[in-house]
Amino acid sequence: MSMNNLEIKSLRSFQELTESDKQLCYDSFIADPLEDKHRQNKYIKRSEQIVQRSRTDPMDNECFLSFDVYPMNFKYCTVIFGLCGITHHFFNVLYLSVIEETKLESPDQFICDLLANIIIVEIPKLKSFLLKFVLCRNNAINERVLKLFAESRKTSKFYNTFPFICEPNELKHAQLHDPYAQRAWQEIMQGNLFQTTVRDVFQKYRQIAEERNNEVLKQFVDHFFNLSRDLLDNRFQVNLRLCTMERMDNFERIIRAHMKSYKDESVTRLFLFDLIRALVHIYGF
Repeated sequence: MSMNNLEIKSLRSFQELTESDKQLCYDSFIADPLEDKHRQNKYIKRSEQIVQRSRTDPMDNECFLSFDVYPMNFKYCTVIFGLCGITHHFFNVLYLSVIEETKLESPDQFICDLLANIIIVEIPKLKSFLLKFVLCRNNAINERVLKLFAESRKTSKFYNTFPFICEPNELKHAQLHDPYAQRAWQEIMQGNLFQTTVRDVFQKYRQIAEERNNEVLKQFVDHFFNLSRDLLDNRFQVNLRLCTMERMDNFERIIRAHMKSYKDESVTRLFLFDLIRALVHIYGF
């Protein structure tokens, strides 16, 4: 028998809330503005909720768009698009859906179309938030998605407007055996970058990458140099430590932890959709 209806109050994370927060969370979950098409197609856009979360300081609203396709079980995946602060730690889920990937004619094109819709339709609604770049995982699926996005007449101009960066996981893993990778990650992603020295920092690691014919390090340097230079146009220094997929990783760990309660159950697509919506409300994403 399939589980179809979620009871948010039964979730352990909900039960950890204070009594007052339980009521606020429950009320906001019940009041979620879902139209019939949202429940039928198991997706939701949250631009209206996010627009109210802008901060007074414009720099606190500088952000990047991250997206991922995360498998929930053997049958269903969730697609998540989130806005992540660059100097502020906020993580706002802008779009989520639950899909059955095997029923899609072209999963790559589906994700590409979603990415286009988010950038063309939803981002302009968030006038207080300044989108600086797009970040995704470095895998074969996203390579194909970004290739479609870059080559489409509809979206090619956006590909040339925003930097599209694949998270440098290979460089992170290479730190275990490559001292240059470790130094580059520490200095560029963990340290402060300054207007006066940023070019020298990146040039140092670009030369190392060329000498060692290290394409992973070279791609990392190229992507993050352009981003750093852009961010330093209106500030003296910047730190890139928040410019990773870590907040998306954390949300997916939360989803995975909650899915363990249903590993022996046959859950429906609607149940999983409501579960992720509930987690967005419980954790304030």
